[in-house]
This record gives sequence, structure tokens and C-alpha cells, in this order.
Amino acid sequence: MERRDASAGRRAAAAAIGAAALALALTGCGAGQHAETSKMQTAISGVDADAGYVALRDVQIDFGDAGNYREGGQAPLRVWMANKGQETVTLVAVTSPVAEAVTLATEVVAVEESPAEESPSEESPSAEESPSAEATTPGEDAGASPSEDASPGAEETVAELVGEREFAVELAPSDYARLAPSTGSFLLLEGLKEDVTMGTRVEVAFTFSNGETVVLDVPMGIPDVPGERTYFGDPHEPAAE
Repeated sequence: MERRDASAGRRAAAAAIGAAALALALTGCGAGQHAETSKMQTAISGVDADAGYVALRDVQIDFGDAGNYREGGQAPLRVWMANKGQETVTLVAVTSPVAEAVTLATEVVAVEESPAEESPSEESPSAEESPSAEATTPGEDAGASPSEDASPGAEETVAELVGEREFAVELAPSDYARLAPSTGSFLLLEGLKEDVTMGTRVEVAFTFSNGETVVLDVPMGIPDVPGERTYFGDPHEPAAE
């Protein structure tokens, strides 16, 4: 009788220890997941800052088609601004040491450009000395040529951004503005003094009517649509024998 009671006591103690160990393991696992989850951040490539009651969020260089802007060209910015105060605040100026100016681009217009006319070469043969004129057989039209229909002086249509170097973006209390190429008006770095590519950070200063100025190191953003992946051949093709 005593032996059976002792055996039952040992089994009960072992079961209690096992249950406690299992509970401790589950608690530790759950705590670890919660701790890692609390450190996770959203996938935003831009930088954030505050200028008094104005919040600047996700400030970045728009990736565009290739994330590559050459010296002398233009580079668009993306910025989200919100007024958390009780008074209207205005963005009055944006400057950058890597650009001649920062403008507020408002629209894209089509501009027609005439190609430069080429002056005839002094060494080119005249119509009388041209070998092709001598080789013309009777019955053929000497004035006809394959390029006769082409119009070398035709004007070309190119797209050009229209912007303002002096601008004001007004933010009423509890209001916000999203400046990005995909949403309408946006800030544009003009006359780049150096190449701006992936991995580049550009210094940009934002000045507001409340006397606040914030200077940011703005990074290159990420593409809106991931690029296509290429593979070495079709993975379903059988190996060559």
C-alpha cells in the first residue's frame, strides 16, 4: 500500500514538473515573438523629421525609371507634410547644395524643337561631279532617291517640366500635402551639380513660415514596381547531353 502511494506521488510530481516546463517554454516563445514584432518597422525608404509642428515624412528622391540622374539634369523629390499645430504654416523655400535650384513642378508640357541644320561640307562633290549622276541610265528619274519622303527639318516634340522657383505650399491646421510625381505637383532638383544614383544621399533644406528650417540627408527611393528577374535559360528545359 505504501509503495503504491509513493509511486503515485512520484508520477504526480513528474507530471507537475512537465506541465511547468511546457508552460515556461510557451511563455518564452511568445515573449520572443512579441519582442521581435515590436521592433519591426514599415518598409519606407524615405526619412522623417519635424519642423516645429510640421511633420515631414517619407522624404526621398523619386526612383523614376532607373534610379539614376546625371549631372546637369533634374531629380524629382517625394515628401509628405502635415501641420499638427493650430496655425497655418507655409513651406516658403527648399534648397540643396547639389542643385542650382529647387522648383515646384506643376505640369508637363509638350515642346517642339527644331533640329540644327547641317552645313554642306566643302569637300562634298557637286551635282555635276557626283558619280551617281553619271551612272544614271536613260529612262531613270535622276532626282528620285529613297530618302526623298523624309523631312530632315521636321520638328521633334519633347516633354518639358514647368515649375516655379518662387513658391508657397500652405498647410492649414490639421491639413497635409503630398508632393510626388505620381500625385501632381512635386519638388524638383534642377541643374544637378553631380550624378545622383542608387545609394546616394542628397542634402536638402526645408524652410517654413514659422521660422523653422530642417536639413535632411535625403536618400534614393525604391522603385514602385519591382524589376523583372532574369534566369539563365528555362529551368524546365532538360539538361543538354
